[in-house]
Amino acid sequence: MSRSIFGQITADLLVAKTNLRDRLVPAVTRQILRAAVVRKKRQYHPAPGVNLVGIGIGEKVVANRRTGELCVKVLVARKYPKGKIARSDRIPPTIGGIPTDIEGVGYARRFQIPNEQRHRPVPGGVSGSLGPEAVKARYAGTLGVIVADEATPAARYVLSNNHVLADENRASGGASVVQPATLDGGTPGDRVASLTRFVPLVFNNAPNLMDAAIAEFDTAMTSAPTIVGLGDPTGVADPTLNLLVRKSGRTTGVTEGIVRTLHFDAFNIRYEQGVVRMDDVMVIERVQGAFSRPGDSGSAIVDAGGRVVGLLFAGSDTVTFAIPIPRILRQFGVSLPV
Repeated sequence: MSRSIFGQITADLLVAKTNLRDRLVPAVTRQILRAAVVRKKRQYHPAPGVNLVGIGIGEKVVANRRTGELCVKVLVARKYPKGKIARSDRIPPTIGGIPTDIEGVGYARRFQIPNEQRHRPVPGGVSGSLGPEAVKARYAGTLGVIVADEATPAARYVLSNNHVLADENRASGGASVVQPATLDGGTPGDRVASLTRFVPLVFNNAPNLMDAAIAEFDTAMTSAPTIVGLGDPTGVADPTLNLLVRKSGRTTGVTEGIVRTLHFDAFNIRYEQGVVRMDDVMVIERVQGAFSRPGDSGSAIVDAGGRVVGLLFAGSDTVTFAIPIPRILRQFGVSLPV
């Protein structure tokens, strides 16, 4: 009996799908390492433990024509002719009286948002970290915004957090900065800048006024004054209450929020080396979804007019903390490029 896609997904369909899944799971389990190697090399192999993408219930397609009939749908990386597959590995034409269908869809992978990818020239709002020779652990933060040194106008720097570019005071001046971050595949060959200056963090709830660092771009490296997804900043401003703001960060991309609290002194912020107190910061509430997540640290906070008002450094599940940007720019003697 054929089952129309306009009908219900019945119990026997679900049973057939489960039975086929359970039949193939042992091969997938046995061949995990082999599958990882083949995928890394972007190669294909007909072995079911390597080739299988997943199993579900969908519409049967015959000769590129949709039939309107429900079936157990088997998605594979590459669809092979029967002669290329061992008889014992072939998907049966039916299971429990339910037809099957096989479709090649390529390997499944996690999609990267633009902020996580490699960018040249290097803009603000993208993935970055210290290089692997500077810090052994892989991690990711955000390179917030491009700035210029008032003493040497031709030089260009990227502004982010101390904990992104200086490893909570542990990195030495000149340490390499890579884009994308090591967590996103950055290697020594992705070096773009070197750590120049940072404001040391103090721990155990002693007062801090900023979590900030700058890195100078290498001579051969070009930067772009834009922030991915937000465009070119139009200037700098102090934050105000109920200000609508946006940010572009490595993990959550472009998001919107509202500044709900100013002159906020935050206590017991958990860092790797202890708890941190940060005074006189702003608190941003999300408009919809998450305003920030781990990996967004270092993002520039921008108002509706394109002016940079803050530098994101921490947050909770519901609110985000950011340092007013004028304070940081004065500290480093830098400004937005003209």
